[in-house]
Amino acid sequence: MKIQIKLQKEIEINSKEDLKELKKIIEVNGLEKPNFSELSRRLGIDRRTVKKYYNGEEKKERKARASKVDKYEEIIRRLLDKDCKQIFYYKSHLYRYLEREYGLEVTRNTFNHYILKKEEFADYFKKRKKQEAVKTETPLGKQAQFDWKENIKFEFNTGEEIEINIGLLILSASRQKVANIYISKDQENLLDFLTRSFEQLEGVPKQLVIDNAKTMMTNSRTTFSKGKPNKKFEQYANDFGFTIKPCLSKRPQTKAKVESPMRIIDEILNYNGVLDNIEQLHKKLEQIIDEANLRVCQATDVPPIVFFKKEKEHLLPLPSEKVRSSYKSKSYEAKVNLNGLFNFKNKKYSVPAEYSGKTIKINTHDNRLYVYYNRKIVRICKISEFKTNYSQQDHLQMFKMTFNNRNDIENQAELHFRELEVFNEQLSQVIGKS
Repeated sequence: MKIQIKLQKEIEINSKEDLKELKKIIEVNGLEKPNFSELSRRLGIDRRTVKKYYNGEEKKERKARASKVDKYEEIIRRLLDKDCKQIFYYKSHLYRYLEREYGLEVTRNTFNHYILKKEEFADYFKKRKKQEAVKTETPLGKQAQFDWKENIKFEFNTGEEIEINIGLLILSASRQKVANIYISKDQENLLDFLTRSFEQLEGVPKQLVIDNAKTMMTNSRTTFSKGKPNKKFEQYANDFGFTIKPCLSKRPQTKAKVESPMRIIDEILNYNGVLDNIEQLHKKLEQIIDEANLRVCQATDVPPIVFFKKEKEHLLPLPSEKVRSSYKSKSYEAKVNLNGLFNFKNKKYSVPAEYSGKTIKINTHDNRLYVYYNRKIVRICKISEFKTNYSQQDHLQMFKMTFNNRNDIENQAELHFRELEVFNEQLSQVIGKS
């Protein structure tokens, strides 16, 4: 637009910024103020805005408000450092970890905004390309999906490293989840996991969606073949009453309800290098799965645990105890004595002191003992040639319980532990010579 001003040429007013120059010209020439209403109409902005720009009022800069996340900045920086052993695949994992371990109290949106506005933090989380797949839903009790999270390398704070597999079963309607840790994903452990999961759910779905692993399928399902279950797994399905639905080979999106929750299993790596032992690892996995079952599911707007109460009514009944027992892992039983030790093939091994007097179960695999209590691994021990085998942690715990009023108890326990090692070596030499 153009404004005619006496003694001057026409002045073009095309934007708010031109209004500042207009005021100077009018004041220098002693002219009357312009018609702000007309300028407002012509420029398509509020009359008050026209007046502000005409008077040269600069937009005030707002002072940045402190974020409640600021006090966690150094913790976040340490956790996301390239040298930190802990791994966070998603912002949601970091958010829940800080909630769980440091008492963070902000909304997810606030936290995500904080992370994204800090370039060094935002760069840590890379977007993953999602595969397209049609959204499907199934009636209550109809279907569950199973998968392994395989070959997870985990390190304890002692420097000990193990490789674990985590089985995950999820009911397709309610999204109720069951998970557990296994050292091997062989068929025995597969059937053990499914059996104990169905017992935990107190029923069996009518259909189980699986991948094409050899422990379940002889021939994979493809676009041109429906696949063929192996005899053992087919018999298992018949005994429990469900039908087998293998996914298309190399098409993980066909079991998207379980592929997506696998991200939850990744949260266990938030504790890499932090936990003391596999017992703590079990407890953290249990806590992570419990939290997931309590959170509102985006797909249903209902927490899985609430929806599951209804879905449980639609599950098939469990087979007899005799049938279920036949598919559980075969194990040895042993009683833990008051020294915190159990006997295996005339050698003694330790577990945490709280298991004293309790009956534990033992599986053997790859020259190791896997010690379970109530389905949870509480200790992994190397099969030893020595007569008495305390872990140093278990020994210290038991020593403190025995001599709770001693001064300098940790140094005394260290001395006692070293003497026990020397005795084991000497006894081994004597037995070897006899």
